[in-house]
Amino acid sequence: MQHWKVSRSSLAAGALLLCALGAAVATPQLLGQRVSGALDTLGRADPHWLWLAALAFALSLVGSAGCWRSAIGLLGGRTTLADATARYGAGSLVNTFVPARAGDAVRFALFSRLVPGEHRLWSTGGAFVTVAAARAAALGVIVAAGAAFGVVPLWPLAIAAGFVAAAALLVRRARRHLGAAEVARLAGWVVFSTAARFAGATAVAAAVGIHKPLIAALLILPALDVSGLVPITPGNIGIASAAIAVAFRAHGVSFSHGLAAGITLQALETAVGLSIGTASVLWLAPYASPAIRRVVLVTSAAVAVAGATVLVSLL
Repeated sequence: MQHWKVSRSSLAAGALLLCALGAAVATPQLLGQRVSGALDTLGRADPHWLWLAALAFALSLVGSAGCWRSAIGLLGGRTTLADATARYGAGSLVNTFVPARAGDAVRFALFSRLVPGEHRLWSTGGAFVTVAAARAAALGVIVAAGAAFGVVPLWPLAIAAGFVAAAALLVRRARRHLGAAEVARLAGWVVFSTAARFAGATAVAAAVGIHKPLIAALLILPALDVSGLVPITPGNIGIASAAIAVAFRAHGVSFSHGLAAGITLQALETAVGLSIGTASVLWLAPYASPAIRRVVLVTSAAVAVAGATVLVSLL
């Protein structure tokens, strides 16, 4: 199994960016009066629901890594779930700080190392589109459910159908690599990841006091995915929150509650991405011995839990 190595300069740069983000979070008044007002609404959020949401988003990230592992498995690549999570998590860390979803390129590069053969990039590109299409199909189910309840339009189904059609063509080209077990495993991970994210969105809506949180989640996930089609800010910060707020406002939810839900969701997803992403970089970094690796990972896990506790208390 090949391991991606992280240089000390990369680790230092990541630490500086993390400090900058921490300074911004510690001074929310710099982000505008509307954001400050929404943060006041978060003062009444239920911490139990916030913890549940954070756990759900973490499980969703692991599920996404499982999707990539299964897609690479379709091409003959083999790795563990822990290693796949580290490779996927490294991309999440990059997406937190860099716009245009640059983290996807990092994931692409890391997972392509696992693909055997001479045409790794082309094969990995097929795996990437296959995962995107499978997730689009799952989103299509959510959009259809939302349309049935009258909270979302049906036009996003056209986008989902386009991804599914593209994946079908790639699957046909690579059919000699396909196995029924891997296809079923990929579908299972997609369902798991989507269900976990849906549970996280539901918990966020419940935490900020939005009525009918399950229906709210049907509105949140399509708004997030549509706003992420053109990610012009790191982690899509601000854009996704505004999209959620506007979507909620169109259905009678106050702008402050909608913006509070959007900020909460992005804060939790960012915290999860930072925590797992940092652990991923530490996992992939070279160490003199396995014992040192274990000490570093345990220490980082303790710091992540402490940071999550502070974040939930601030929300």
